[in-house]
Amino acid sequence: MDNLDYIESYFSNEPDPEQAREFGNRIESDPGFAEEVAFYLSVLHVSREKSQEEKKAHFKELYHNNLSADTLPGKAEPDTVPFNKSHSQKPVRKLIYYIAAAAVVAGIIFGTNLFINPASPKQLADRYIKENLQTLGVTMSSRSDSLQTGLQLYNEGKYNESLVQFESIIRADSSLFTAKEYAGISALRLKEYDRALGWFEALETYSLQANPALLYQAITLMERNQTGDVARANQLLQKIITQDLEGKELAQEWLGKW
Repeated sequence: MDNLDYIESYFSNEPDPEQAREFGNRIESDPGFAEEVAFYLSVLHVSREKSQEEKKAHFKELYHNNLSADTLPGKAEPDTVPFNKSHSQKPVRKLIYYIAAAAVVAGIIFGTNLFINPASPKQLADRYIKENLQTLGVTMSSRSDSLQTGLQLYNEGKYNESLVQFESIIRADSSLFTAKEYAGISALRLKEYDRALGWFEALETYSLQANPALLYQAITLMERNQTGDVARANQLLQKIITQDLEGKELAQEWLGKW
């Protein structure tokens, strides 16, 4: 199989992880092959208005004529261009090599790496924590002053102190949902996973329209990443979806990446 057939077969079918890894490695290790891939995709792009058969014939002809023309970087430019004897093909070919080879191939490598190495459950949990749990907002309650103190400590990165504050509030009034939620989040940031799970499990007893109890449990398990944690987190995410609970869209997205 020559390079054109190999490249066309790769993009015409859904490669398995091993094939994607081999293709990506060859792009990174073989500059000539990388340029051929870039050329293939560029011609495919500019000829997409043609019918399927015309498109294939068109880029195959361009492909083979381009390879026969001595226009690769570092080599002398030929006196004539074999494709239809048209000198207008020279700038097009140069544009493909010097721009598409840099941009398109970089995109191929990036996309191939994503295909080969999708985000792990722990990476997904890390990202959620980074994007959503860096700071906490104020929720008004009968103990808003005490909660505000705990939130200020948390937002300053003093997770141990904030956990002590939230648990002190809970001891004074065990009915406060928000204090338990924040205590669990503080424990999660401290990597005290068992403690975090205890508080998040306690949230399940509350009948609220937006109760993130199961979502937070799943995130904690994904972050802890011990034996059986991912399977248990998977079950929780499935439950969130089937029961249409808080975090359903996120659960669907995550399960689609596992």
